[in-house]
Amino acid sequence: MRTRKAVAGTVLAGMLLAGCAGIGEPASPGKKGDDGKKTTAAPSASPTPAGPSVLLTVPPAYSADRGWEQPLSWMPAKYSSKPPVAVAPRSDTIAYVNTTEGGYVVQVREASTGKVRFTSRPWEPPTPLGEAGKSSHEGDKVELPSVSTTFQDGREYVVLWAHGMLGGDALTKGKEIVRLLVHPVDASGPAVAPVRQIDVPVEVYGPNSEGGKGEDDLRVEDVGGGLQVHWDGTRKGAVAVDVTSGTIDACADACAEGVGRVRTAKGWVVSGHGLGLVEMPGAWHIQDDAPSGVRSTMDKLSMDGQYMAAVGGHLLTRWRTEAGGTFSTPLVAVHNAATGKLETSIVCENPRTGEAVSSPNGRFVAAGTVAFDLQRRHGACLDAGESRKADVSVRAITDDGIAYGEVAARIGEEPGAAEADLSSGDGTPRALPAGTRVPEWALRDTGVFLTPQPVNGLLISVLKRK
Repeated sequence: MRTRKAVAGTVLAGMLLAGCAGIGEPASPGKKGDDGKKTTAAPSASPTPAGPSVLLTVPPAYSADRGWEQPLSWMPAKYSSKPPVAVAPRSDTIAYVNTTEGGYVVQVREASTGKVRFTSRPWEPPTPLGEAGKSSHEGDKVELPSVSTTFQDGREYVVLWAHGMLGGDALTKGKEIVRLLVHPVDASGPAVAPVRQIDVPVEVYGPNSEGGKGEDDLRVEDVGGGLQVHWDGTRKGAVAVDVTSGTIDACADACAEGVGRVRTAKGWVVSGHGLGLVEMPGAWHIQDDAPSGVRSTMDKLSMDGQYMAAVGGHLLTRWRTEAGGTFSTPLVAVHNAATGKLETSIVCENPRTGEAVSSPNGRFVAAGTVAFDLQRRHGACLDAGESRKADVSVRAITDDGIAYGEVAARIGEEPGAAEADLSSGDGTPRALPAGTRVPEWALRDTGVFLTPQPVNGLLISVLKRK
């Protein structure tokens, strides 16, 4: 079986023979520095890419032949991480991890033109856990370095990160960490050094699920309160990271009896280990501002007010209505993450939890099969029910409220695609033609589509809206 480094080494060798296609001009051959270590010149920024060579079937609002594409041919066929791609919505840019002779790099392009803003200095991540002898992490699905974005103090940042081990030998355990390399999104140049490197100690129970979609996977993300690292282990862990100072704030006392969900300026939002009721200890409990129509109770051990997801400074919670039995007529509510105040809610037949997403402007949010227009204080149910054969799970939402989602399919079948207008009416979804791919992210005037390559790798297609 091959570890991440073995896979990367094979891919890098192939890239060198091919002249490092896909990231810019070929990297200069390595040479010895004064300290005896091999150094490598970073690749120069590639010109603005040509239009798409692979024409996808996309929703009608997008043009399949207008935009640009970026292949990530270095990626293995099987990996247990999220795809190493992220967007920075405020600056309308896209970041992704690529490879050079000297190591991994993060490259940032403008979404509208494909022009490269910067390429980071090459980097070798910590030793993968499989190579370090962590038997539970061995296998043919490798963890890859990845990239996230965050917004702090009025500025966006791109964070290249990887999970691995520092030190350790036959007698010592070593240190399990997530290493973060922080770059301002407005940096420029061909070999940009990080402004800060931060190591976050973690104790991860096992490897990420395939595609990094498991609820308890290791995550580096910004859900509205700055950059945070979450993981599943002997107990779930949560750490907030200040990317400007490098300080970290572990959810300690606040999480003594629960799981850290979001670090806000007012404190940690946590949920219980069991039923998952949401509160900010010492400040508010989710039942302090319960939606109307739910069961009347102040019992903090009840099943009302369970945590579902967090995005853009909002919490999505699940409740039971007065008329129904246990989860027979669920209600999903949106609360302000800092104050716990109710913002809006909707009753759905069978809401399904999923990864939370928001529109770039923050007006629309969704998690799984439930979506909301926060300006209209209106929700939409996209789950299967009496009038709908299958669930629609939202993947992306535009600023004008068009939600794109995947339609659940039977085992062995390809998922379908649908769209729904959240800005007017009741948000009833409409099926899209067979074979349509939905965007992973919707930006100002583009959609970002991710397509697995036939053998190895991933294709990033950034297509313009009509």
